[in-house]
This record gives sequence, C-alpha cells and structure tokens, in this order.
Amino acid sequence: MIIRRFIGLFFLFSFSVWATPQEFTVNLKNPEYCGGVTSTHEGGTISSPELRVQAHHIVYINKVDKGEKIHRVIAEGNLMLDRSGHTYVGRRLEYDFMTKTGIVYDGVTAVDLWFLGGEKIRLDANRSFYLYNAFFTTSESKNADWKIHARKIEITKKSLLAAKNVTFRFFETPIFWLPSFKSNLKTFTDSPAKYRLDWDASLWPKVSMRYRVYSWENLDLYFRLNVRPLKGVGGSLETDYNSFDKRTKFRTLSYLDYDAFYRDTHPDKVRTHYRLRGRYESKSESEQAQFYATYDWLSDKNMQTDFRSSDFELETAKQTKIVIRNYQDWMIFGIDGKFRINRFQGMKQELPESFWTPKPFALGQSGIISENRAKVAYLDYVSAKDIEPDIPDFSAARLSIDHSLYRPFYSHGFSLTPTLGINGVFYGDSQKDRPAALGSVTYELLADLTLKRNYQTFRHVLKPYIYYQGTTHPTISPNTLYVFSIDDGFNQLNLIRSGIRNLFYFKKTPLFEPNIIADIYAYSFLGDNTFKKTVPKVQGNFIWNFPSWRFTGRVGWNIEKQVLDYANLGLAWTINENFAFKTELRHRSRFDWRKADPENFIMEVTRAIPNLLYSPLSDERNTLLTRLQMKLAPQWIARIESHIGWGRSGEPSYNEAKVELITTISTSWRLRLIFIHSPAPHKKNDRFTFGLSLVKK
Repeated sequence: MIIRRFIGLFFLFSFSVWATPQEFTVNLKNPEYCGGVTSTHEGGTISSPELRVQAHHIVYINKVDKGEKIHRVIAEGNLMLDRSGHTYVGRRLEYDFMTKTGIVYDGVTAVDLWFLGGEKIRLDANRSFYLYNAFFTTSESKNADWKIHARKIEITKKSLLAAKNVTFRFFETPIFWLPSFKSNLKTFTDSPAKYRLDWDASLWPKVSMRYRVYSWENLDLYFRLNVRPLKGVGGSLETDYNSFDKRTKFRTLSYLDYDAFYRDTHPDKVRTHYRLRGRYESKSESEQAQFYATYDWLSDKNMQTDFRSSDFELETAKQTKIVIRNYQDWMIFGIDGKFRINRFQGMKQELPESFWTPKPFALGQSGIISENRAKVAYLDYVSAKDIEPDIPDFSAARLSIDHSLYRPFYSHGFSLTPTLGINGVFYGDSQKDRPAALGSVTYELLADLTLKRNYQTFRHVLKPYIYYQGTTHPTISPNTLYVFSIDDGFNQLNLIRSGIRNLFYFKKTPLFEPNIIADIYAYSFLGDNTFKKTVPKVQGNFIWNFPSWRFTGRVGWNIEKQVLDYANLGLAWTINENFAFKTELRHRSRFDWRKADPENFIMEVTRAIPNLLYSPLSDERNTLLTRLQMKLAPQWIARIESHIGWGRSGEPSYNEAKVELITTISTSWRLRLIFIHSPAPHKKNDRFTFGLSLVKK
C-alpha cells in the first residue's frame, strides 16, 4: 500500500523514460501502475519531441513481453493529439511509439483552411496520414453546410491530398462526383471553389461553377461549367503550372460555349464562342536568359469584354507574342515577335524584331559616354477586317542604328549635360514603292540647378531647369517612309522646355517622396511654322502627398488657342478604417492629341493643326471616375464605382456604375453581390451577379 501511494505521488508530477532513443515525459493524475502498465481516469499528458497526447483516460504501456519491447499508449475522452505540426481531436487514440504509427477513431484535423475528418485516421511513420470514410470542408461546425466526401483520403507530409470516389455535397445532397481527386492543401494562389449567378437584362440567369479538380505539387487544374437554362451551356479548363525551381511557369485557359452574351453585338442570339489563352515564362538559373510568350485566340471581339470577371484570374493577354532576352555584363540582346491571330484586331506585327545594346562605355579619360543600339526587323502592319478596305496593309524590313555621346558636368549643385546623337534607318520598302534610307542628327542640352534650404518645420528644394532638344531635317521627306510606330517619326525640331521644380519635405509627416511637388514649365518651338507664338504651351504637375490623402494634378494651358488643353485632377483619401474613396476628373480639349508619348512633338511640327483637328487624334471629352469603399458592419463591405463621360463630339453622354457588397459567411465563404449598369447594345445595360467563393482566412 505504501509502495502504491509512493508511485501515485511520483506520477502526479512527471517522469522521463529512455526506453527508446527519444525522451518521453509522462504526467498523469492519480495513476495506477501494474506490470509495466500505467493508467489514469482523471486526465494527463504524454509528450516527446515529436508528439503530445492529452486525454481524460490514458493507458501507457512500457514493458518487455516475451522478449518483445512494447511501448504504446491508448487514450480516450477529450482527446487531443499534436504530431508533426498537426492537431487531431477524436474519440480514441491507439499509438505505437516503437513503429511511430497510430489510429485516431472519429478524428478531425486541420490543414491551412481545411478541416478533415473520418471514422479512422491512420498515422504513418513518415508523417503522412490516411482518413477512411472521410470528409473535408472549410466549416468548423460538425453540421457543415457543405462537405467533400471520399472513401479514402491520403495526406502526405507536404500536405498533398489524394482521394478516391469523391462527392461534393451541399447540405448532405451530392451535387458533383469525381472518381479521384488530388489537391495541394497548402497551395492557395486561387480559390479552389467558386459559384456565380449572373442575371443580365432580358436574358435568363447564368449559373457558373468553378472547381480546382486537381492540385499536386506544382500543377493546378480548374474546371468551369456555365449553364443558362433554356439558352446555352459552356465550360472551360484552366491550368496553372510552376516548376520546383520557380524558373518556369505557365497558365492556360480553354473555353467553349454555345450561349448568348452580355454586351454582345446581338445579345439575344445564341451562337458558339471560344477563347484560347495562355502565358508562358521561363528563365535560366542565372536569370541572364529569359523567355516569355502569350497567346489569345478569340471567336469574336466581344469575348474580351465578357471575360472581365474575377472568375478568370489570368490577365488579358490581347496580343500573341514572344519575348526573348539575354542579359550579359557587357550587352543586352533581345528578340520580339508579335503575330495577329484575331482578324478583328489591327496591329504592327513583328516577324520578328531583334535588338542589340552594348553596355555604355567611356571614351578614354574624356568623361564622354557612348551609347549604341541596333535593331533589325521585318514589320507588317495589318488593319482590322472592318476597316481593311479603307486602310491598306503595308510591310517592310527595317534596320536602324542609334548612336549617342553625352558628357555630364557638375559643380556646386549645377549640372550641364550636352548630348549628340546620330540616327540611321533603312526600309526595305516605302510609300514610294522602293527601298528608302534616312539619316538625322539629334542634339540635346540639359541644364539644371539644385538649391536647398532647411526651415523649422520643412525642407525646400528648388530646381530650375532648361532642356533643349534639336533634330536636323531627315535626309528624306517624312512622307516617304512607312510609319509603323513613334520610332519612325523623323522631322526637324527645335524645342525648349524650361521650368521650375519645387519639392517640400515636412518633418511631421515624413514619407519616401516629397510631401509637395510643384513642377511648372513652358514649351517653346524655334523656327517652326505650326505655332505662331514662340511659347504656345504652359503645363504643370502638382502633387500633395500626406499619410492619409493624396492630391494629384496635371494641367496644360494652350496659350495660342486660349483653351485648357488638358486637366487631370485626382484625390485619394482614406478617412478612417471604415471609409475611403478616390476620384479623378479628366478633361481633354480638341487640341490635345491622342499620343502614346505626350512629350513627343514631331507630329505637331509635321502636320498642320487643321488637319489634325479633323482626324481621330482630336478627341475632346470629359470623364469623372469615382471609387468608394465603406465598411458597413464587421462582416460587410460596400464598394461603389462610377464612370461618367460627356462632351465628346457626335456622341451622347454616358454613365457606368458598379455596386458591390462583400461579406464572409460560413467561416471561409466569401459572398459577393454585384450590380453593374453600363452602356450596351439594345439598351440591355443592367447586370446582377451573385458570387460565392472559398477564400483564405
């Protein structure tokens, strides 16, 4: 009796055993000991570096029977097991410390956002486990509204799931079946399940279901099914691959349906649509060699509009192209190829275009820097099929060489950088139906002065500057060569941009960039017949930047025509954690041309202003963009977007609006309610969307 009490007192605290190479700590309350078996019915724990067992009833066996070492535990009642980073709860545990295997009966565990359970969970020595008559879901409740059932599930130590005879159930009703299913539970670049209901004006509702049907190590496969009752059906298969070394990845989407489309030219007409889209990236181990390719093949141009939804996370490719780059310490070499596979597109095809740029180098001890660039290409401009009869296609081989020399000078905050360049271009064909070659000389001069002064509450930096850009008249007329892009714009130019740039840094609200930026400058054109005034344009860029709000402004005044050329005014303000908005007003006059580079004025000095006014380059318009986000309740967020346009010649005013309500239901399901109003054919302007997707916690 005395010995039994002594043993009970000893086990009340803890002891360690070295029956195996690992150390085990046993802590039981009021235990009983008999022949190498220790048990309790009042609770306790058993732990080692690999696991920890906690339960109300514990039987711990550590003995030698007939020459065989027995070291195991049986636990029941309020059971919890921690093993290899996973926590299990269940009705009963049987675990063998010698083989490092065990079984949890009626057990449940979790991996990332997933809850997994089964009648039996078998634990293997390699840290993988198996579930029998199992389920997995994102709901913490035993009575989950949705589950994925399987006869057997295997979970590897890398959280890779493999299941057989799988059924997707909603309120215990099977809605989808698969013979097998594989998934990487740790991979969560995209929602594994999405449901969506789109209700377009005068069309039947369209139900969409998207599942991640396969995910294993570095490959994900998604399947989507669209059904519009009494109207049409469609589906897609998406792939997402990332190599183990992260140097190769590709994403593809293959879609086919027979349905009517929202905002289609004939939205009531049911017809076949398809879209094949993909993106491929690869790079060498040193990242010096890189390859990039995209393709986008559509049945019609309306597909691009209809696919602007969160169901397809792949960005719109639009162009079919390849890009090859090779980076060395002394040069960069590249090959670009662009191809038209959709006849409704008009574009400059590069069949292909290559360039070579050596590293800039200094000419001896002079401080003069030399930069060089060479391009070789075969370019083919093709028009969209709708305008092809009016705009003929043209093509030509193109070889260009650019060489420039510059030498910066610095002294006490003053810098002066003169630049001299030579451009040479050869065209295999031209508008004169013969080869053409041109040459021109460019010369630039940039001078600026930096003045700084510190005050008690802020720092002021003042930078007056003047920039001169000159180009000689090319050796051939601008009307001779084919213009494929802005790189083919050659003409005589003498331009001066002079201005003052002010930067303010406030000590109470320090940021990575200045708190206030004000850059005011004017353009002067010398020896040009296009502008009658020497200084025809004055422009300014303004930024007020503070921790919770930011104001930006770009304004241009046309002195010669006495009109506001353009004005872009934007305000972004996070008022508090529940309310934020961003708004921007854009104005463009009929004298502010649509250009890829607003600071390139070759077009203005080449074409007369009256000719430009009667071309699509003159596009006067006003636009107001607004975005607003509000937190209505702890689990409800409202987003409102508005797009209003007016003042465009020959076209009516328009307005677009999008209202979105977002909430989280059933632990990991995100619910989206979306209403969209936008101009569409036959005034079918409204669309309502109900979306449901799994999200990461």
